[in-house]
Amino acid sequence: MKTKTTMLLAGAALVTAATAGAEAVKKVTVEGNERVEDTAVLSYINISSGEDYDPSQSSRIIKNLYNTGLFNHVEITFDDGELTVEVEENPLVNKVAFEGNEEVVEERFRDIITLKPRGVYTASKIQKDVQSILAYYRQKGFFLTKVNPQIIKRDQNRVDVIFEIEEGQETEIKGIHFVGNNRFSDNELKTIIRTKESAWWRLWSSTDLYDPDLVEIDKELLRRHYIKSGFADFTVVSAVAELTKEKDGFFITYTLNEGVSYDFGQIDVRLDAVDEDLNRDEIMETLGVRTGNVYNGELVENDIETLTTYLGNKGFAFLDVRPRFRQDESERTVDVTYDIVPGPRVYVNRINIKGNDRTRDYVLRREMRFSEGDAFSSNKLTRSKDRLNYLGFFEGVNVRPQETAVPDKVDIDVEVKEQSTGEFNIGAGFSSYDGALASAEIREKNFLGKGQELNFAMSVSGRRQDFNFGFTEPYFMNKELSAGVDLYNEERDYQDESSYDTKRQGATLRFGFPLSEYARNFVSFGLKKTEITDVSDEASVYIKAEEGEKTSAFIANTMVYDTRDSRLTPTKGYKAQLGLEYSGFGSDINFVRGKIGGSWHKEIKPDYIFTVAGEAGAIWDIEGDIPIYEMFQVGGNNGLRGFDFSGIGPRDALNDDALGGKYMLSNTLELSFPLGTQLKEMGINGLVFVDGGIVTEFKEDGANVLDSRTYRTSVGVGAYWRSPLGPLRFEFAVPLTDAEEDKTKIFNFSFGTRF
Repeated sequence: MKTKTTMLLAGAALVTAATAGAEAVKKVTVEGNERVEDTAVLSYINISSGEDYDPSQSSRIIKNLYNTGLFNHVEITFDDGELTVEVEENPLVNKVAFEGNEEVVEERFRDIITLKPRGVYTASKIQKDVQSILAYYRQKGFFLTKVNPQIIKRDQNRVDVIFEIEEGQETEIKGIHFVGNNRFSDNELKTIIRTKESAWWRLWSSTDLYDPDLVEIDKELLRRHYIKSGFADFTVVSAVAELTKEKDGFFITYTLNEGVSYDFGQIDVRLDAVDEDLNRDEIMETLGVRTGNVYNGELVENDIETLTTYLGNKGFAFLDVRPRFRQDESERTVDVTYDIVPGPRVYVNRINIKGNDRTRDYVLRREMRFSEGDAFSSNKLTRSKDRLNYLGFFEGVNVRPQETAVPDKVDIDVEVKEQSTGEFNIGAGFSSYDGALASAEIREKNFLGKGQELNFAMSVSGRRQDFNFGFTEPYFMNKELSAGVDLYNEERDYQDESSYDTKRQGATLRFGFPLSEYARNFVSFGLKKTEITDVSDEASVYIKAEEGEKTSAFIANTMVYDTRDSRLTPTKGYKAQLGLEYSGFGSDINFVRGKIGGSWHKEIKPDYIFTVAGEAGAIWDIEGDIPIYEMFQVGGNNGLRGFDFSGIGPRDALNDDALGGKYMLSNTLELSFPLGTQLKEMGINGLVFVDGGIVTEFKEDGANVLDSRTYRTSVGVGAYWRSPLGPLRFEFAVPLTDAEEDKTKIFNFSFGTRF
């Protein structure tokens, strides 16, 4: 019996068979393969000697071989027990090139295409790559781009792939119009949508270039805006983009059907299960929706989240909240009933941790806010995830409940993706205060996977030299008690402000323990030796009197309450702290210093972060021996922009040396905001701020001490850029209220990088 089957790349198959039933395979032969081993082909056909072969199996064999992407032609012959598989291999890609691309660099294309040198060429891959290139150009506003792939055959079954690109012109948005809008004007709606009309000031933005995907997003933004304003029946009828005659831009017209405005009618909650701990009236009080308010679909979504969290904290891990709506067109009201199906109350069965190849299990478990056997709580689940993120050991953290075979038991699955926690940095930078800066640091935040932090750093600039060593054990003696030690050797240049330098060596022991979930107390004990050196001949008499060395033995206590979502870049929450320090114990310096401060952060709209912060301090001289370097200094990088470092406060009238004060107060209002989509992607944010502050009362009264006791204020703008070469920050600030003796500084700049 002889059977022959052939399949071409296009998918057509020709089967010529004269069969009387299955026959045993005596031998399997592979022909035509040059790169692919016989054993590989045989593994795909899954038939070997001694097995029965039926011609109906040919389609399966051909499909398997074709799906590998290695072959563009397959032919199967079965004759007298010998199965012959003849293949023609797809060519290998010799090189991939691009022609005609001026707006996009080749490296960007290579990131998005699937065809690579030494990879297998297929027609489907090249068509997919063409679409990927077109999609990328469309995102950049080149909607009329054409891509023509050229295939050049080479020897040894290789091909060169050349993408010929005709970029065309950027298709800008020439105009945006709305039809059917009565409640909101065109200008109001233009602020809602992402697509913008082209303008010279949008040089760095891509939202003024036509993108159909962005138009779809606009339709959803318009819907949400109208639903939020009470228009429950609102629809976007169409969004039409018309190309100009010159083919250099589009006019976009959004046709709207606003409908009528509705108010909330009757609000109710229906429980599908009765539980003695669930009080309907208490549940109703958690709702944000109120009868008579303007209908707002966003409030309904918020209520669903609120109910889910409320019931989750009652131990119901798996529940369903379904809002039912009833519109009364005559009364123009929408009744809302929340159907709640709580499910069983559950307890934590097991906590399963995976992904922590280096970090030990107990480091993660001690951050969890519940243990196995505890009642489930949504708040504790969220807080556990936040605490794991705060560690800084993981690139990603996922904490979720998982149903088990037991109805009232739930597993908590903790999945983490570890990231590098060790750093060796050599850095360089420049700031308007320190000048040129060089630094080196060895740091490990998760030493030996135990969560311990080890740090050694040194930095040298025109105004300082620092050598620091630190070690922290966050769970000393397996309790939620942090313990650490710091050793330091520092030199500071205060010649410009106060005509002296300092040298300081010291050691500090630190302990910290929780007072509540968000509150923590820190205690530190230290000994430091500070020497005032290189006092200028023209220095203040108060500074000359303190030249020399003094030793301080101190104890400090600080209470911190911190609900912020991030320590580095908070977007919500607040931090409050109160600190008290005593220096004495028979040492050369005797004083008590108190400080209180805090900050509050709010994301008033996406990526717009509003911050209010302030700090106040006072120092009491016990025996009249408090040195000048322990006095409060404010200005520049130290709390009041628009003024120089130590730019405000008591000053020697004879030589302008800053003396510092026993009392200080500073505050700031700041708004951080994005500077367009493209700059946001680059990590650039804008800043506007208002600062205020005062430093007053030098430790001695004297005719030469200037102290205006004026509360200074300033206003300014700035930008922060997380550049590839390191963080860059610059700020312009102008004093609104100052004193005659103050030192102002309009511009501050800092830049640094690590290699």
